Amino acid sequence: MLMKKSAGTVAALALLLMALQGCSGGASVPQTGPNGEAGRQEQAKPANEPVTLKFAVTKGWFGPGELDKYIIEPVKKKYPHITLEIIDTGAKDQSLDKVVAAGISPDLVMTANPLIHRLTTLDLQDDMEPLIRKFGFDLTKLNKAAVESVKSASGFDQLIGIPWTMHFHALYYNKDLFDRFGVPYPKDGMTWDETVELARKLTKTDGGVGYRGLEPDYSFRVASAKGLGMVDPKTEKALVNSDGWRRVYELLKTVYTIPGNGEYKLGAAAETQFMKDKTLAMLPGLNRLPLFKDAAGLNWDMVQYPQFPESPNTSMGVDEWILHVTRQSKYKDQAFQVIATVLSEEVQTDMARHARFPVLTGKSIEEQFGQAVPSLQGKNLKAAFLSQPAKAYPVSRYDEEAQKMMGGASIAPIVKGEKDINTVLRENEEKLNRYIEQNKAR
Repeated sequence: MLMKKSAGTVAALALLLMALQGCSGGASVPQTGPNGEAGRQEQAKPANEPVTLKFAVTKGWFGPGELDKYIIEPVKKKYPHITLEIIDTGAKDQSLDKVVAAGISPDLVMTANPLIHRLTTLDLQDDMEPLIRKFGFDLTKLNKAAVESVKSASGFDQLIGIPWTMHFHALYYNKDLFDRFGVPYPKDGMTWDETVELARKLTKTDGGVGYRGLEPDYSFRVASAKGLGMVDPKTEKALVNSDGWRRVYELLKTVYTIPGNGEYKLGAAAETQFMKDKTLAMLPGLNRLPLFKDAAGLNWDMVQYPQFPESPNTSMGVDEWILHVTRQSKYKDQAFQVIATVLSEEVQTDMARHARFPVLTGKSIEEQFGQAVPSLQGKNLKAAFLSQPAKAYPVSRYDEEAQKMMGGASIAPIVKGEKDINTVLRENEEKLNRYIEQNKAR
């Protein structure tokens, strides 16, 4: 039975259901496998009989050709009888909740750990550990933090999905700007304080052009390195007014109050400033390697992601893509075979060679990383493996709104000196709790 951590209420309900079932022997929650009711396999079908699996996935998350290269084609090669029918949940009016509301039950769903609630709020999750045992799938070959983060993000004690790719985190820097201002290049192993000191030396106006030393990224990403969530999914209360978040806001205030560095840019705006305008010296964040092929004339390299002294060799929290076999699927075995294929050494090595970060671990995988991309040769790619990601924090369905509240708009009055950090965090806590109360019934 799928169990939430510390889920006393769920346990009580389970006992009640068992009592009601009496000696009928029925399970309190549908289980994976031939004895499960909701997801019962069709026993009469031969193993290789053609089957079509509905696969709900946001196609826009993939780079050009990646969905075919890493999922559809390897599955078709190994299992010709399995056809994947793609349901693009990123398309207009095809979000996962609308798909389910229309009576369509996917066999496979792909989520990301910050968005895993999109699966669980629809009750599509299933305990995948029986399938893992049935097929002898070796979880120990996968990144440990990535696997454990499925549990921590979902709140379930059992694995309800398996990650297949994840982000690494690094500090990217413009070598030409360091050379122009006579500043030594960043090094692997730097702390945030050391990175900020470099930023001070690189934030200048030269030839009428303003240059920024550092854009630290979204506040929730920086906070994830300290394992800081925003909403407790059990109590449904805001967690943002805390010493941990205060430390993060203090860091951001320090960065943005460097004279000339305060016009902060986030997301795509930061990438434009770094790669196209070439006026940003350092940009820490997610795997941006695929973007550099379009960064003409940028003389760049990368080092290990900045770290907090209390968390050495730890980068941002796990940000991974997860494959789930749904509880409602009638073809659980075939769906799991799809997942196992994507996690095969052949596919994971091919991903690594093209700079898609693998979940499969091992020296050979690391040595292959980025080798098929000419523009990455000579870069410090080993930096991608020097830190372990912090374990993902428990996710709630209010996190997407919380991320907006904790963004640049709430940091701006601190940078301008209009409010202090304690006031902003208290106001954010109050706003977020009001939002949660207003949206609980929806």
